[in-house]
Amino acid sequence: MKIAGAALMTGTSEFRTLHRRGRFGAFADLNAARLALTRRPDMPHCDLNDFGRGGATVRRVTLTALLTAWDAGGGQLADAGVVGWNGDGCTAENLNYWNDYLECGREAGRGGLFVATLPTIPYCEAAIALGCRGGVAYFRTAPSTGRLWELLAAAPAGRYLCGEVTGDSVCMMLTDTRLPGAPLHDRPRLNAVFAALEER
Repeated sequence: MKIAGAALMTGTSEFRTLHRRGRFGAFADLNAARLALTRRPDMPHCDLNDFGRGGATVRRVTLTALLTAWDAGGGQLADAGVVGWNGDGCTAENLNYWNDYLECGREAGRGGLFVATLPTIPYCEAAIALGCRGGVAYFRTAPSTGRLWELLAAAPAGRYLCGEVTGDSVCMMLTDTRLPGAPLHDRPRLNAVFAALEER
């Protein structure tokens, strides 16, 4: 399996890419990041018309996925699947929904807050924005990227945009299970794999 591209977003809204060694930010907010990234003429096409309607996790994942596509050469990802793995996922959105439910006397809550609590939503939104037409899934396993690599190896051969959201980072990697690559590190989080690959 080859890692064709990867990007990391830090808690300070800075972005780094693996192969092109790109560095972007720090940005004042996610909209400033969107504007700066999409103004680059070499950035792949990404439909960000609904960017402002998504929660913070959706926006963070989408921007990091966009930079991952850029890092992989900027081609379209129509054939790629999108996989979310472990991390904190939508914890912040879950808390917003729960607090709203409590404030409404445990009888009602704003339904618009609920959708973002599903762990697949950030990855589905990134798939829509980038035009990925492969399957979308979210897996929770033991904290070992070796388990993620096993899941990808067992899936149909192809490209998979894999991501993990934590409180202080978003890491995305475009893997291609059809191509041989260097042995992959086994770490507890994707951002640790990114750091190890970055040191090469």
